[in-house]
Amino acid sequence: MNEAINLKQDGMLRWVPAEALTPLTDVERRCDVEAIQRAVAHLGEVRVVSAELNTSGRFEAPAAVKEQIAVAPFVENLPDFIDVRVEQTTPGGHVAQIIVWVPLEWNGRFFGVAGGGMRTLSDWFDLVPSRAATHASVLRNGFAVAGTDGGIRDLRPDAYAFDEQTREIDWELLRNWSHRATHDMTLVGKAVTEAVTGSAPRFSYFSGGSGGGRQSMAQAQRYPEDYDGIWATDPAINWSHFVPATIWPALVMNQLGNVLPPEKFEAFRQAAIAVTDGADGLTDGLPKTLGEVDIDPFTVVGTPTSAGEITVADAEVVQKIWQGPRTMDGEFLWHGLHPHAESWGTNFVRIGIAGTQEVDGQLEPVPFFHPLDWLGIYLLRDPAWDWKTLTFEQFEELFARSVTEFAEFDTADPDLTGLRDAGAKLLITHATGDEVIFYQGTVDYYRRVQEAMGGPEETSKFARLFITPGAGHVHMAGQNAAATLAGSMIALMRWVEEGVAPESLRADRYDVATGEVTMSRPVYPWPTETVYRGQGDPTELASFGPAGE
Repeated sequence: MNEAINLKQDGMLRWVPAEALTPLTDVERRCDVEAIQRAVAHLGEVRVVSAELNTSGRFEAPAAVKEQIAVAPFVENLPDFIDVRVEQTTPGGHVAQIIVWVPLEWNGRFFGVAGGGMRTLSDWFDLVPSRAATHASVLRNGFAVAGTDGGIRDLRPDAYAFDEQTREIDWELLRNWSHRATHDMTLVGKAVTEAVTGSAPRFSYFSGGSGGGRQSMAQAQRYPEDYDGIWATDPAINWSHFVPATIWPALVMNQLGNVLPPEKFEAFRQAAIAVTDGADGLTDGLPKTLGEVDIDPFTVVGTPTSAGEITVADAEVVQKIWQGPRTMDGEFLWHGLHPHAESWGTNFVRIGIAGTQEVDGQLEPVPFFHPLDWLGIYLLRDPAWDWKTLTFEQFEELFARSVTEFAEFDTADPDLTGLRDAGAKLLITHATGDEVIFYQGTVDYYRRVQEAMGGPEETSKFARLFITPGAGHVHMAGQNAAATLAGSMIALMRWVEEGVAPESLRADRYDVATGEVTMSRPVYPWPTETVYRGQGDPTELASFGPAGE
């Protein structure tokens, strides 16, 4: 067994203490473009553009990256590091930019970071209440870290692989996004790390959330020898199924002619939470159990709200949204919005699939942006498509086409033989309150993994799923406690390096206003009927219940 590393959670983003880091020497010599170029020459059409020492404590994103970022594209309070920029030509003639950071105080490990949605490059800014790793957050923990833009330079969030003139799809660029660019980045990033530090990384990790969680799963399924440990949080797997399904709430409201305001949606959500809330005080208003929520939306009829009384017509809309997409004959297509999910744009990150807006005094549904491009651009090849013309019948047809024509991008292969045989570990987390990705799809996938890999016991030796009740998509703000970057990485690293499989994960509730953790609780591996099972083991988790107890 390898010597244990001193891991200790300090806040939500720090877990490797300074005493576990080793200073690099002869730093000036290490910023050698020619030497690094020789180290990556065997990896194909790869060119090292620059290698610079950054001791400013600040990083400002490249000009090409700035154009794709909606917020301030810089981070501060960074440790000293060597910034290496690499370009790699990929199939189809696309040039991917790979950015590798090597800290001057290194923990001996490499970390690959992921993007989100249909992008492969991670955010540059700091978002503390987030489970998604960034260059900055892992650099501060002493990792050498790499990420790639996959050759995606078009500013269109999803439609970048569509040529509006020819109406053709650039399949090679989509494959870059799906899996290839991440694998290429990994090989380049490790080679650069070894060239700069003088030694190969002892261990390698990869993590991402949402679309980055899908990248994580692509690594586990397609390139199982790339990393020793992979963490996928709220993964956007089942891509060809779940993306078209996210237009369902807007479609239901539009087709039934009844658009619900956030106040009414919230009334249904609170009724669902009341049904599943524990009476033992441990849940403190959080959903206690997993699985389907046994609540009839018609029992909420008559409930007063600031937007009016809940009507039978309102309950009919919510019933179809919770039920999820169905064929015209009533057959299951995909999962519906979980009753605990706050998905009408009033949550912390202001996203959701049941959004509305007022137009000329009338409330109208607002679909999530992903299905608009997926259905209109990639399936219909029509940039001018008006989603309001979509009917239940056409939706059924487009859903079937998505599943057939884009199956290679589903990232839902349950055969993880390669990962198991490589000795790697896979940690998956998902929140029931996810506003945009149906956690039930992740549970379905894990069930299929168990079936393919010899059952629950055999699967748990290398892959474990943790479902957090109530928490939202990738973030941890609000009333709900969720898995954190620091806590989950500690669990994964101990599993990889010490052979200690996680029997629980730490879930924290974070106060955005004060920057404090107000509650910490253990979450247990799926399947389990009750997730918050008592107080847990205080030797593994700092505290449970209100902070300070």
